[in-house]
Formats: sequence, structure tokens, C-alpha cells
Amino acid sequence: MAKHLLYLTNNQLSACIWDKGVLSNVQIFDNYASGWSKFAEYLKDTVKLSAYFLTDLIEEDFQRDSLPHVYGSARKNLVERRLNSLYRDTPYREASRQGRAKEGRKDDQMLFSALTNPQLLKPWVDALQNLKIDIAGVYSVALLNPYLFKRLNLGKQASLLVTHQSSGLRQSFFQDGYLRFSRLAPETAWSPESIADTTTIEIGKTRQFLASTRQLARGAPLEIVVVAQDEILTHLQSRSYEEDGTHYRFIDLNEARQVFKMPASLELTYCDPLFLSLLGSQRISSHYATAEQTRTHYYSQLRDTLNVVSVASVALALFWSGSNAFDAYHAHQFAQQAKIETLSTLSKYRETANSMPATVANPQEMRAAVDLERMLTQNAPEPSAILIALSRALDGLPQIKIHELNWKSSETDGRPIDPNAMPAPPVDGSAPVAPGLLGIPKRAFEILELEAEIIPFKNDYRSALESVQLLVDELQKDTHIKVNVVKPALDTRPSVKLESQIGNDEALAKPRFNLKIIWKP
Repeated sequence: MAKHLLYLTNNQLSACIWDKGVLSNVQIFDNYASGWSKFAEYLKDTVKLSAYFLTDLIEEDFQRDSLPHVYGSARKNLVERRLNSLYRDTPYREASRQGRAKEGRKDDQMLFSALTNPQLLKPWVDALQNLKIDIAGVYSVALLNPYLFKRLNLGKQASLLVTHQSSGLRQSFFQDGYLRFSRLAPETAWSPESIADTTTIEIGKTRQFLASTRQLARGAPLEIVVVAQDEILTHLQSRSYEEDGTHYRFIDLNEARQVFKMPASLELTYCDPLFLSLLGSQRISSHYATAEQTRTHYYSQLRDTLNVVSVASVALALFWSGSNAFDAYHAHQFAQQAKIETLSTLSKYRETANSMPATVANPQEMRAAVDLERMLTQNAPEPSAILIALSRALDGLPQIKIHELNWKSSETDGRPIDPNAMPAPPVDGSAPVAPGLLGIPKRAFEILELEAEIIPFKNDYRSALESVQLLVDELQKDTHIKVNVVKPALDTRPSVKLESQIGNDEALAKPRFNLKIIWKP
């Protein structure tokens, strides 16, 4: 996406178009009334693109402080109060979080910064707003330095990044990968040799400042990275020497060009195009722009987003409609094919039916036979249910030994079914066949006569009687089962005589008992 990039220094403003990685149509305007009017004329004749305002000013301040670690609106209000306290006279201010303290209550470490002279931006911003040109954001070269820092893979050690700008010499100090402060020394020399001398002097001043403010201890390791023209670096290398843990790294603009993949045709004299390339190629949130300045751009982006969503929705609807139409066409084809196959199958069926000989049985008789078979299957008694109940009851009574089982079915409790007494069922199909007419009730009673013995006995009649009673109780837990004791293990009725023989109790005393188990459906 094409962008209109504006690069403002204390002396001038450079305007250019960024499109597909190429900077073009570069125009320079002096920071005076004549330059402001020329800039306004330039905007009228230029394609209206969103303006990205990049500043590289001496009047930029940085303050490091800590704030309590809070969330949401409390954090927002706390940051806003601190910005008002530090930078009351400018709307161009920013706060960024740089990790948390490792000790104490672990407060947030904050970097507060601001453009302290808003009048430097006013005529340029007014020209943009008068022509209703979207302002995407107001940016700072100092706050773009972290992106350059990452591109150059400088790590997290203490580093001083020195870049030669058209506005002067920009020095940015990094520690633990975070920007701590940045200062701009205005350009006072013009030859490569004098620029190298100035760079050496300014680096010495910055090192003294770091030591005096205790941001870096004396003798602590410090990597100084200088990005400038090759001629300047050649003179600077002869003047720089490493001491007290200081290490120099020199990056010429041609090497930086390869890092940023900039075209070889672009002439690089300063580091300005590097920062413009960063701003053009990446989506970076505005540093200093106010909500009022970016409101038009916000609504423009919202409109573009809604347009994209609308187009995508229409495309999706068309695709969905086409898919449904395609499915409907296939469904119609399948229906026609199914209709043809159905007619073909019916024709074959009729031909087959007509070619078959006539059957003796009519449909009513066949239906009656099928109903009869289903009734027999569903209503015929079977001993599985009552035998399963008996098996479960005997699982907990291993002392009971079964001698004999007799199973039968009955219409009533104990009354057998007499098939000869039932009238013959009608077979003319005039009325449904009742199960009783076939000698099979709707669901017959099942009677199981059980003969069993208690082993080992050892003349313990009490245990024998208790075992029989346990069996009866266990069986009757099933609500479908009723148990009658036909013959107990010991008949205790007064009319029955008890007999025994000394020395032959085991032979005579066999505690057999008989149960009549009735299962009701």
C-alpha cells in the first residue's frame, strides 16, 4: 500500500512517496513561512495518500520512571496523570512499558517521552488538515530506533546506537533490549573528517552522561554501533580505540541497505531513508499523534475495512448461491435418474409377477399365517426367565443341592392348559386370531417344581430350615415370582410323627425339600 512519508527536522521537511519498497518523488521544504506555503501547494498537486509524519527533532525529551503494576482504566489514568505532570504543555507525548522491576513490589518500568515544542509541527499539520488529508500518525526517529536495533541483531547488552542523520548525530542508548534515552546533536561539520571528529567528541559526552547518571558504571561493557557513510567510518576507525570494556562496531550504509533490502539505485548519504523504509514497510502504531489528528484516518480505515468486508460478504454469498445452485442441479439430475430407475424396476416387477403361476393361497390366508407365526414367537412360554432367577438365588447358597426340576406352563396358577378343550381358530381372515384359541394364553404362568437337599446336614435342622427360607426370600425379591413350600426340610406340624434311629441318623435324616416356584408375567 502506497504511503505519503513526511520527514521533519528542525530545519526542513522532506516529503516522498513510498510504494512497493521504493522511495520516490522526494521534495524538500524549508521550515519557514515560504516553505509552509510551498508545502501546501505541493499537497494540492499530489495524490492524496495517508500521511505518515516522522520527526527527528532536538526538542524531544525522555524520562524513565516506575509505576505501580495495575491494569485497565486504573493503569490508563495513572499513566495520563504522570504524562500531564511531566509534559503539560504539549499534546505530543508517549508512555511505553519496559518490563518490571525484579525486586520490591515489582513496579512497571516506564519510558515517558514527548516532543516539547509542538509549534514546530503546527504549520505542517495545519496544511494537512486544511486539505482534509488523513494523518496516519506522528512518529519519532528515536522511538523507531528499537526497530533498527532489532534489524541489526544487536542483542541485549548495553549498546549505544549512533546514526548519522540529515539533522545531525542521533545517539540512542539501549540496555536489556530497551531504549533508555536518545539525544540529537545538531550538524556542525560537513566533511567526512570533521564529522568523524564530532562523532568521537559526542560519544565521549554521552559516555560521561551515562556514568554521571549511573545508567552505566564506569568500565562496564558497552558496544558502540555507528551507522554512517563509509568515508566517515574510515576516519572514525583511526580515532576510535577500545578501552574499559568498550567495543566498536561500524556499519556502512551499503551494508545497512542490504539489511533493509533497499534498491541499489537509491543513493544513501544519511540514515534518513533507513527510518523511512522502516515506517513504510511495517505497520507501526503512532507515537505522538492525538486522537483528533488521526480521527479522519481512523474513519478512512474503518470505511476501507467495511468495504472489504462487504465485498467479501458478497463474494461469499455468490459462491454460496452458486454452490447451492450446483447442488440443486445435481439433486434434480439424481431425482430424474431415480425416477427412471423406479419406473424400470416397477416394469420388471410387473413382468415377473405376470409370468409367475397363480398361487393357491390368497393374501388374507398368508397374512393370517404371518400373524400366527408372530403370535407364537411372542407368546410361547420359555423357562429362561425363571431359571435365571433360580440360578441367581442359588449363587449365594452353595449348601443347597438340586435333585430334580419339573417345568410347565399354565393359564392360571398351577392349572395346566388343555389344548383339546379349545375351539379351532378361524382361518378365513374375518377376525384376528386370539392366542387362547390356539391353546397359548397371552402370556402363560410358568411353574417350576424343585426338589433339593441341604448338604452337609449333620442333624442341624435349624440351619436347614434357615437355608430353605433364605432361598425362598431370595427368589421372592423378583416381583414376578411367588414361592410355595410344598415339603419343608423338617415337617414341624403336630400331626406328623418324628422318627430317628440311634447310630443311623445320617442314613435316615435326609433334609430334602420341595418348592413350587410360580412365575407370573
